[in-house]
Amino acid sequence: MTTLRTFALAATTAALCSTALLVPATASAPVELQPEDLSRGSDIAVAHIEDGDLVVGDRRVDVGGERAYLIGKAGRGHLVGTSDSDGGSLRIVRVKLDNTVTVIKRGVPFFEAKVSHNGRFFALAGRGTRRAVPVRVFSARSGKLKVEKDFPNYPTVLGMAGTRVLLTTWGGSSKGVRWWDTGNGAVTAVTRRPAGQVDIGNNLLASYTKDPYRDGCTIVSRLSDPTVRLWKSCTERVEDFSPDGERIATVHILSDGIGPSEVWEREVDGSLLGEYSTNWFGRIGFEDATDLLLEVNGDTRSSTVRCSEGDCENATDPVAVQQPRPGFSRALPSRRFGSSAPAAGAWQTPQF
Repeated sequence: MTTLRTFALAATTAALCSTALLVPATASAPVELQPEDLSRGSDIAVAHIEDGDLVVGDRRVDVGGERAYLIGKAGRGHLVGTSDSDGGSLRIVRVKLDNTVTVIKRGVPFFEAKVSHNGRFFALAGRGTRRAVPVRVFSARSGKLKVEKDFPNYPTVLGMAGTRVLLTTWGGSSKGVRWWDTGNGAVTAVTRRPAGQVDIGNNLLASYTKDPYRDGCTIVSRLSDPTVRLWKSCTERVEDFSPDGERIATVHILSDGIGPSEVWEREVDGSLLGEYSTNWFGRIGFEDATDLLLEVNGDTRSSTVRCSEGDCENATDPVAVQQPRPGFSRALPSRRFGSSAPAAGAWQTPQF
């Protein structure tokens, strides 16, 4: 929290007041979230999974399967991953609001899939070795393979814009972030810093100076020029960017396991807007430019809570907290709203 500098005893009261005007306003004390203590606000406004159904506004579509994970928006439909209760029988389905559900892919681990900005493709990394892991691009309409290329050092797909796929790796000569142009096959380096999150549309990248478990720090920068740094933290990492790129949601840089117990809402330059705590948080991400959606698992009740600068309300009806099933929840890449491409964004409520 920002504090005033210490001034010499000779400084006048007027000088103190004048200086205070230059100090950024600080957020209030951390807000402890317990769903039963919050009023009920409006329902979640963006596409999301609820009780295994895809919900968009007042429309609800049963996507099949016992568990569901919203991958993102694809044209006039949405891509949804489904599985059985044990995380098997993986499918990717294309869902339309006329209740049409079409299976376009089977047996593909979909948790890391990223939908392109234009909604026409989705990309994901397959299984492989340190020497070669296939990165594949599929049609979001049919699931047909469009192109694939092997990359070393276990790449992760961060996002996709047009024919270009953004990848990150943590080791070897390919360490850092790179663009792969699927049209001409060219691979272009962006930075040697590995990345965690990206917002391609707003030209934002959250990367690491080195392994956070070895004193690495988070850097928020411009994707087009990672030397343009907007914020640095050695204690927090970015979970999501707001749709307009003006705010970030962060958690402790080493958060793992069941989920973090604290979330910070900040401006993109790091200025603190709100701090929230509970027993543990599930999904974390922005509903719009100013409202943050938090899956709150309190002491006895759970709900999705909408917060903005310290003011919070329930966006779903509170229910009894359920014991999470780590095998499924930890298979998810992160607890965040949307994906690397804004066009793919959609709130995901985990189905434990």
